Amino acid sequence: MKSNYHALHVLKPADPKLLEATILICNKELVNSISQCIQNVSNGNVRLSGCNTRKLRKHKATFRIVAY
Repeated sequence: MKSNYHALHVLKPADPKLLEATILICNKELVNSISQCIQNVSNGNVRLSGCNTRKLRKHKATFRIVAY
């Protein structure tokens, strides 16, 4: 996770086309870091505000596929 911190920080405000292109060419370590973040959120290890929870609710099925 620490080795991919900067890449994750760049991806945070990126538009969807850039995200898709980056994920297609990235290394396995970055994909594992993203998956680990999603797992921590879904397991409740990371607290989210109600607003953030509502925003992520529509992506629940995709997150489950990526996380596991």
